[in-house]
Amino acid sequence: MFDIATNTLALIFVLGVLVFVHELGHFMFAKAFGVGVEVFSLGFGKRLFGFRRGDTDYIVSVLPLGGYVKMVGENPDEELHGSDLEYLGKPKWQRLIILLAGPAMNVILAFVLTVGVYQLGIRVQADADDPVQIGIVEPDSAAERAGLQRGDRVVTVDGKPLEDWEEFRISILISANEPLQLGIVRDGRELNIEVTPDVAEGQGSGILGVYSPVPPQIGPVEEGGLAEAAGLREGDVVTAINGEAVYHWNHLASALTDTPGAPLALTLSRGGQIVQATLTPVVTDDGLLQIGFGRVAEHWLKLRSYPLGEAVVQAGRELKRQSLLLGQILKRLFTGRMSVKTLSGPLEIAKFSGQASRTGDPSVLMSFMAFISLQLGIINLLPIPVLDGGQITLILFEAAIRRDLSLQVKERIMQVGVVMLVSLMVVVITLDVTKLLPASWFSWLPF
Repeated sequence: MFDIATNTLALIFVLGVLVFVHELGHFMFAKAFGVGVEVFSLGFGKRLFGFRRGDTDYIVSVLPLGGYVKMVGENPDEELHGSDLEYLGKPKWQRLIILLAGPAMNVILAFVLTVGVYQLGIRVQADADDPVQIGIVEPDSAAERAGLQRGDRVVTVDGKPLEDWEEFRISILISANEPLQLGIVRDGRELNIEVTPDVAEGQGSGILGVYSPVPPQIGPVEEGGLAEAAGLREGDVVTAINGEAVYHWNHLASALTDTPGAPLALTLSRGGQIVQATLTPVVTDDGLLQIGFGRVAEHWLKLRSYPLGEAVVQAGRELKRQSLLLGQILKRLFTGRMSVKTLSGPLEIAKFSGQASRTGDPSVLMSFMAFISLQLGIINLLPIPVLDGGQITLILFEAAIRRDLSLQVKERIMQVGVVMLVSLMVVVITLDVTKLLPASWFSWLPF
């Protein structure tokens, strides 16, 4: 119940800020060009509360999943009186700027938040900026079936140079059931290997089964605990378990969890010396596994932070990367090469918003808000009726043919847009629900 409450409040806060900024862009430029604004609303539907100042009613409405600015004379079916306050009476270039201002404000907000994140510092995976050197290949994974091996270095994906693990993981994530051509360097030889990522169960995203090198090193040892009693010391590296070689932390973690209560003969490397120890993991009455030591934090997370000048540069690069990635995702979705199961609706966004807020780290929530704000800005520019991009496309088309379309044509275009958006919302909300409940309940769905 606590999670549901915090998820709901976090969703209202996140969407409230993003929608306010978006609508503020429309509002400011409408006012700047002398267009009358009748309503500035956060949310849709019935008015909850608000206040009137001048000719504008500033309100909060019952459905918090959006907002709108109602301008004087903006609907084609309205009777226009030739007033200077009417939106449709303004030149096309002014209407274009008013429409562009909303998405632009979302992009600006994403940039400002990202700069702030890079100044405050945000924890990312320790290998995010490292070259893609494979440290472990999971058995019976897509990577193993394709012939990838421990020690391989991935240098290209589909012929494009690969910079780091962060970029590689994203390429895999958006390529479920899609073949990828990997350029590999193995023992000094260059190889080309085709690999098709599997589909992550219940998510629709890609999974390959490879991980970066993380040494099976002992972290902080609990005083008086099982590890200390077994003779383990912080910094020891496990090289073998029960006589079998170990190369990765995942091997150690699996051995500890797979056979609780069974003694494990550990071969350790300690300052250039080989040490033998026996550790027996214990499961408590409440089901918790006790081993008496932790992980080395530096192997899993690192703090990414920059001074202001560098933060601005890095934020620009990050937003460019995210924009190009969103373009790839949209292309794959529209061509059927990517499952709609990867889409997130309001329930998923609420969950992620709540998780970000519960970390207590403002940079995590800021980073999530920047990510959603950028997507909101870009998606609103798509040439879909009802969205800003659809109206922009319509204005540009009318400018190209040098006449306005008839009222009937515009009404049909808007009706198509409404149907498209409602259908999309039904799909993403259904998918949100399927992710919360057993997959077998929804096997009859066509997606």
